[in-house]
Amino acid sequence: MMKVSRKELFKSRFLKHYPRLCCIAYGYVSDRDDSEDIVQELFVNVWDKELDDMPENEFAAYITTAVRNRCISFLRKRSCDIVSIDSRQISDEETAVSGHDNGEPAVEDRLEAALSTLPGRCREIFVMAKMHGMKYREIASSLNLSEKTVENQMTKAMKLLRRYVATNSFVMAALVTIILSIILNRE
Repeated sequence: MMKVSRKELFKSRFLKHYPRLCCIAYGYVSDRDDSEDIVQELFVNVWDKELDDMPENEFAAYITTAVRNRCISFLRKRSCDIVSIDSRQISDEETAVSGHDNGEPAVEDRLEAALSTLPGRCREIFVMAKMHGMKYREIASSLNLSEKTVENQMTKAMKLLRRYVATNSFVMAALVTIILSIILNRE
């Protein structure tokens, strides 16, 4: 029997596992490009450290765990990159952009407009979780719902808010995005 070269084995494992790992990564980071980058960097690391010589079942378990850990690290780093609005002074330019000096609605009004696009129960759950800092378990108990229902409603809220931001003007979208990122990363 002919022995398979390391390069051929690596290529076959890459082709076999890459799509599945990208799906796993996407489930964590919700961005196709970031997901692919994470998985590709994982495979580069596997090649560099010569970890591809493990038996198939061990290799599959290793890379599945590794991609999950890399996604968690990616998300932690990304949340640390967000600057708290309380930690810096607001410039005159930012005040003008926010609409306080040019007759446009205030940031709070824009946030309220974004939240008003959510269905009633969905909005209620989102506000409880992100603005009041309640855990899904607490919300479920308070509203007599399952935690899975709360989780589903939060997923729905995030999709609807992303769609809202994507379909509105640049300045408004930018402000809502900043505010939502602050709220979402408050925990």
